[in-house]
Amino acid sequence: MMITTKTTTLAALIASAMMLSACGDGNDGKDGIDGENGQPGTPGTPGAVGLHIDMAEEAIANINKASYADGIISVDFELENRQGVGLFGLTGENPFHDFRFSLAQLQTHEGSDLKQWISLLNDTTNDDGTTFEQGFEKIKDCIECLVDHNDGSYTYTFNTNLLTAEDAAGIEFNPDLTQRIAIEMQFEYDSGHELAENAHFDWIPSTNGSEGIESRELVTMQTCYTCHQADSLKAHGGRRLDLENCQACHNGIVTDPNAISVEFGHMVHAIHMGPHREGKDADGNVVPMPYTIAGYGGDHAFDYPAFPTKPFMDCAACHVEDDNLADKDLWLANANANACTGCHTDSPAQHQSDKNPALSCTDCHSAAVHGDHAKPYQAAKDYDVTINKVAISAANEISFDMAITDPAGNLVSQQEVYKLGYSKPYMVVSWDVEKDYPDYDQSPYSQRRIDIKDPTKATWNADNSVSVKVAMNFPADIASRSLEILPVLKVCFAEGSGTRVSCDADNAYPAYVQTDALRTVLDDSEAVVADRRAIIDSQSCYGCHSFEFYHDSNGVNCIACHTNDKKLGAVEDANGDAVAWGEMKSTSFMYKAHKAKGHDNGHGGSGTLLKTDCMTCHSAEQGWGGLSYGFELGRNPGQAHTVPSFIPGKSNDPAVNPVATWYASSDAAACMSCHQKYLSEAAVAHMEGNGAYIGADKASAKAAREACATCHTPEKLMHAHGHQL
Repeated sequence: MMITTKTTTLAALIASAMMLSACGDGNDGKDGIDGENGQPGTPGTPGAVGLHIDMAEEAIANINKASYADGIISVDFELENRQGVGLFGLTGENPFHDFRFSLAQLQTHEGSDLKQWISLLNDTTNDDGTTFEQGFEKIKDCIECLVDHNDGSYTYTFNTNLLTAEDAAGIEFNPDLTQRIAIEMQFEYDSGHELAENAHFDWIPSTNGSEGIESRELVTMQTCYTCHQADSLKAHGGRRLDLENCQACHNGIVTDPNAISVEFGHMVHAIHMGPHREGKDADGNVVPMPYTIAGYGGDHAFDYPAFPTKPFMDCAACHVEDDNLADKDLWLANANANACTGCHTDSPAQHQSDKNPALSCTDCHSAAVHGDHAKPYQAAKDYDVTINKVAISAANEISFDMAITDPAGNLVSQQEVYKLGYSKPYMVVSWDVEKDYPDYDQSPYSQRRIDIKDPTKATWNADNSVSVKVAMNFPADIASRSLEILPVLKVCFAEGSGTRVSCDADNAYPAYVQTDALRTVLDDSEAVVADRRAIIDSQSCYGCHSFEFYHDSNGVNCIACHTNDKKLGAVEDANGDAVAWGEMKSTSFMYKAHKAKGHDNGHGGSGTLLKTDCMTCHSAEQGWGGLSYGFELGRNPGQAHTVPSFIPGKSNDPAVNPVATWYASSDAAACMSCHQKYLSEAAVAHMEGNGAYIGADKASAKAAREACATCHTPEKLMHAHGHQL
């Protein structure tokens, strides 16, 4: 049976399609009308520009402007990092964002020209509501008050209506007075990272003026940094950084809960009196009265060493002549009596009367008398000590003639040169200045100091010149070595003046003559004597200590006596007595300077001076190819520094911790002067493995060739201590 299959070809399909398309009139019609455009969508939120604040390493705040209307203040401010990138993302909803604002106004006391900052937004500090502290507006308490413009700029509108709000201290807002808006931020993240910043803005709300307005500028933060360092002045846990913020908060209305004033002027003066602040008890006896305030951690007494200027409280250390300070002379013209009582405690209160109910001390007293103490020292600066006819005989006797003269060239008499107890008129003889002075065991400083009022060593001539002749243990080639003769002596002046008087006068006040040491080479009168390498910036020392250091001040020449290898001295207890079991410490200049009271190294003390920042004291001079730093390692080979053989504080049992004199090579000694108490055996092994010597043999310390500088550059040393060059 045959089955036939029908097959459809491609050609047939195409033909069919053509036949179908031929049906109709051949036109597919016009296109339809386009539809109307739809309604625009809702605009999206603009993207943020900059860096989120939680990713910032630091924050810098700046208040651009403020505006005022009907009791409400608004403030525009910016936050950015050090590269100028805006920081967005600040919000009261973030628990880490502790950001707040304060207000203070500058008021003039009725009947006087005395100006004081007075806080607004005040809170009470005790249950009775009788003492006050400055309050704040915090962004977490009014989230909607802050507007983030997503580029690092913000606007904050105060939630408080200053015309209707009742201030706890009864202070009334006056829009015609200078007002200060202050910012405080302190973010403490769980990671340990912290952001802290202050900023302020002064302006008059009623006129919106910020130029040429009333101010109160007596000191600068930079002046504070003469003695303090930025890290040491981060008060209240790191929240308070700027002087202007301190002034706004510590103002004329605030006290602690015990009604002790914490007004800035009073507080600063009282704190800096330290253990020297005294007052009278109920029986009229003079007793210690250290400034004591009640804080959140309990009562705190500022009874530790404070203001280091000697031999008097030198007001000019803070009240500097700075023409950039609009009110630099205000403390002289119209002192705040609250500041006076910071130092003088209860004595001004005894002067209170109907005539002077506000304790306006300057009604009767001139604050300028505080500068009278400095007049003898200012006069002594212009005195001179000339030295000539220097010779050293074969018998090792040094002889020279000298004269002490005033600015007019008149010679000072023997009776006008001071000598009492330890303070003697010395001429200190040294050699090898460029090599850190003579070895102590060759010639201790007690033999190199010449008391010019000792008749066995010096003769006062009829014309008041002095002839000196003293035997010393000079090296055989002394004539070819550098020789130094340093005057360390005082001339007596009438107290509070520059008039010279006899030292046995009742009003005699001794002040050190400031004369550079004579340096020479006896065999070569034309020789340029090399200076000791630059180590200390002496102006830093004077900036903190004023006219006098610990003793014998004529420049920062302490190492002339306190040589590197000077013998050990006794450790003293809190009363200044030697520790009974005989613990010892080095008395070299480096060791003493690093260990001095107030030169805090981060392990106790007041925290005023952070010794870990080497640039606090050390110099930086232009050297070969860049700056040479005074703490640069490897610059002082061939020296032996005295160090105690034990770890201080390890044990008070001499059998366990015996006293012995050891020596360390230069770089190792520099580290040990701070770190010896904390050195591990591994650290000692590391130093010795890199060429250092620590032990009983002085010659080995001198012969050591340390490689510390290879790795421990000044930059790395600073970084290791938490600072940057």
